[in-house]
This record gives sequence, structure tokens and C-alpha cells, in this order.
Amino acid sequence: MVNANRGLRVWLARSSQADDRRGCSGGMPRPCLFCAALVLLAQVALATDIDGVQPAALDQPRVYIHLRRGLKGAPLSTGKGAEQTINVTAFLDTGASGILLSKTTADALGIKAEAAAGKPVVFHDVGVGGGDQFNVSEPLFVFMASSGKNGEPADASGYPMSFGPVRLQLGQSAGLMDMLTGGLDVLGMPAMKGKVAVLDPRPVDTFGDTMHAGVLERNDPRIPKTDRHVLLSYADFKPFTKLTPANAPGPALAENPFIGPNPITGKGAMPPIVVTYNGKRATGSFLLDTGAAASMISTKLAEKLGVTIDANNKLVGPPDAEQFSFTIGGIGGQKKSPGFHLDSLTIPTREGDPLVYTKAPLIVSDIEVEDPMTHQKITLDGVLGMNYFVASANVDETALLPDINHMAACAYEWITIDEPAGVLGLKLKKEFAEAGKPKIEIRKSVKPK
Repeated sequence: MVNANRGLRVWLARSSQADDRRGCSGGMPRPCLFCAALVLLAQVALATDIDGVQPAALDQPRVYIHLRRGLKGAPLSTGKGAEQTINVTAFLDTGASGILLSKTTADALGIKAEAAAGKPVVFHDVGVGGGDQFNVSEPLFVFMASSGKNGEPADASGYPMSFGPVRLQLGQSAGLMDMLTGGLDVLGMPAMKGKVAVLDPRPVDTFGDTMHAGVLERNDPRIPKTDRHVLLSYADFKPFTKLTPANAPGPALAENPFIGPNPITGKGAMPPIVVTYNGKRATGSFLLDTGAAASMISTKLAEKLGVTIDANNKLVGPPDAEQFSFTIGGIGGQKKSPGFHLDSLTIPTREGDPLVYTKAPLIVSDIEVEDPMTHQKITLDGVLGMNYFVASANVDETALLPDINHMAACAYEWITIDEPAGVLGLKLKKEFAEAGKPKIEIRKSVKPK
């Protein structure tokens, strides 16, 4: 555990008192400063404190994709006479086990759904709002291009990365969200298997652009260097899904990353996230979810911190001034959940220099999955979303706009996710938002181990 409020001065005071009692070599009745310095070097570690994160991310990573029926075939288009390549903008989502296309996109591209015994194959998936049903696509090849300041590729040659053939999850209906957005398309973990995802959050700080993102081979020299590294475990949620009929061809699925041990098996030596509030402390494995605008903690973990939810969906424990609410949506629908600001949320790093977020905002909400065969139930300890990794804001949902008086730049220059190595890489910024505005501040503190 890292106590963000205890510094070098307290440690030195205790060290000096101990030396006064015991002396140094030869029983000296006074502290030996040279020996104290050696002990200090051996027993202290650095921590990076980050203050100012807000409840909602201002953007999430996305890439451009197009689809083909054959590796050497023509890109799918919107119809006869249409341009050969359609640039689909898809969210790059570590919280998604598969690849999801909205009904709007699938219909526009003429993608065929798999059928068995004359009926469409149905895939039952799980998510933040419960369960949902999808059709399953014909086998397709996915071609990817990085998003960046130059916009979408001009033609099919601008898509250097590809994988397949794979089957995708297809939305069954075009609901209100599709009508408002034109359809949300999601590129989940199968797209990152064996590769490195690279995210550049800096353009979002200025409102001049969206987050830039891409997927690269591990030996690509364009992968940026990072200075903090967080170990990841991976959990397989395929047993918690269902396919009808059971022997039909299903969609491509891959494991999801967690900061902490595998939440299903409990295995893995990866250190967990540490949360503190009002003198209480708890640990948990949090899903690393680049597709989530906000971050969450389970009701069980919140209870360990002395926080509960009453019958009016309001938190008991935190003062009203420390509470907020946020509507979260995804597979299974959407729901409005209460949230509060922790005293601290600590992410362990391989360097022994943990990232300590103070006044860290988390929504209290449960994501529960159940194995349809064994009926094993799992509730995630939490979700670490993009508000901790990109510019963030407090959102007033009554106005449907971010509260510009509570906005913060992100703390990082680069973010990398090395899937095969199981490592989240972070490159810290040197400077942050303008003076006088709510901002993220970073400072080096010496902490006892």
C-alpha cells in the first residue's frame, strides 16, 4: 500500500528517534547520518501523485477499418456504383471480447448473417447493462488503419494491418443510439491479439482533435517509449456467453485485460489496484477498459470503504458535495448510477513507482456475469475507464454538455498496451494545464515501502 499523505519528513523523524535510542556502530549515543542515509536509500520508494481527474473522459480511442470477404478481394462497399472503400470508424475497446458492428453499418455493407437450420445464429453476450443478443456474420477479413491528424486513408492501400477470417457480432436492431450516432462499431481484443495498441491522448487536451490510436506489430519502431509499466492479467469470458444453436459457428472472441489477478480464477501474481476512503482500504482487480468513458467500483468493494446505496439510488457515506451521477451504457442497455470521489486510487507499476490518483472519481455499479452451464457468477471489482488516461470533465447530464469549469488535461503523452507481454505502458507528461484552472498536477513524493 502507498500512503499518499506520508512523506520523507515523517520517515526521517522516526529514523532519527530510533538512532538516538540504539546508537550506531560502537554504541554511539547520537544518530549516524551516514548510516541513516544508507538505510533511507534501501527502504524508500517513489510514487507519482495525480490530482484532478474528472468523472467522464472527453474521448475514447478509435481506428479506421474496412472489411473484405477475401484477403485479396475488394473492400465491401455501400452498394453498386459506390466507392470501393468505406472508412468505418471503430472504437478500439479493450473491454470488448469481440468485434461488434452496428446494424446500420452491417446493412450498409451488405454483410450476411450466419444461419443454422434456416434460422439466424444468435450470440448472447454480457456487458455493463446486462445481456444482449447479436447475429453472427459471415467470415470476413478486417483491415485497420491508425487514426491521426491526416484523417482517414484515401484508399484501400492505406490499411497496413489485417487479420482474419473472423466472424463479427452484428447488431440486431437500429435503436435510438444508432439513430443519434449513425451506429457504434467496436473493435475489441481480437484486433489486438499478438500486437501493440498505441494511444496518443494529447490532441484531446486542446479540443482541436480526437484521440489518435493505432495497432502495430511488436517490432514496429514507431512504438513510443514509456516510463511506467503496469502488469496485466487476462480473463476469458467466453464461458459466460451463449450461442444458439450451440454447435453453430460463433464470433471471434479474445481475453480481456485486468489490473490485478484474474477475476474468474483468482490466479496471477499481478498486484491489484488499491482504493482508500475515509481511513478504509480495499483492493481489487479492475478491467482495463478503453471503451469506457467512466470508471466503476462494485457495490461490494464500495461497502468495504463504508459506502452503500440507499433505496433512492443515492450513496450513503460520502457527503453530497463529493457525489455525482452518470449514465453508463453498453451491451445490455444503459443505466444511471451514483458515484463519489475516493481519497485515493493507486495503480501499481513494475518500476515500484505507483500512480496515486487523489480525489479519484468512481461510479458505484455492478457488472455481473453468469456461466449458463455451471451457473458460476462473477461480479467485477471495478472498471478503469478512459477518464484516467485522457482529458476528462464533470458532465452535467441535464445540460447534455461537459461542465467547462471542471475539466482536466490528461497526465500522459503516450499509452501502449502490449497484449502478448501483458503490459500497459504509460509515458508521463512533464507539464499540465494552465495555472488557475482545474488541472492534473504531478509531483514526486518519497514514500516508505
